[in-house]
Amino acid sequence: MSIRAKAAKKIRLEIAEIAAKLIAVEGVADYRSAKKKAAIQLGLSANQSLPSNQEIEQALVGYQNLFHPDSQAAQLRALRLQAIQAMKLLRHFKPLLVGPVATGTATSTSEITLHLFIDQMEQVGLFLSEQGIPNTMCEKEIRINATTSIISPAYRFIADNTAITLIIFSEKDKNLSPLSSIDNKVMKTVNLQDLLSMLEQSSDAIRH
Repeated sequence: MSIRAKAAKKIRLEIAEIAAKLIAVEGVADYRSAKKKAAIQLGLSANQSLPSNQEIEQALVGYQNLFHPDSQAAQLRALRLQAIQAMKLLRHFKPLLVGPVATGTATSTSEITLHLFIDQMEQVGLFLSEQGIPNTMCEKEIRINATTSIISPAYRFIADNTAITLIIFSEKDKNLSPLSSIDNKVMKTVNLQDLLSMLEQSSDAIRH
């Protein structure tokens, strides 16, 4: 590796480490914003070659394990318990948990994201209204392969100071394998039963 390549790699690592701290401590949720802020903190251009999202996530895991192993585990558990409550409430829509709460990299400011499946998307809005849950509608871009994205309707609401986003898919989309924006691989999805098992395993680990 050339001297220039080594220097570039070192800078990318420094940016990733600062970006990870911004995400973990300051609650910056968007990896791109975290990378740009980290570069500026180092006195560098925000438009230079920045670390990948995967490098940021690796640095985030390392930061959490090194500085906040206990608190991060507690935060993750609390968010997963909230996710379980939401998934039970929305059981009719076959919810799948995705994002940092599913992968285990969640921070105290992470939101809970669920994929729901129903052909009549307005049924989700009607259900939330019937439950007395104030919500807003939005859209989310979902990558389904390397070259194709779809725009899915979504609902967003706040429960116990945590944002919950419900992304709506039709029944025929159940076999889709959306790609993660972190590593461009198939997104990790967790159903209710698997999430309950994950919580039980973490409880066993704590007891032992």
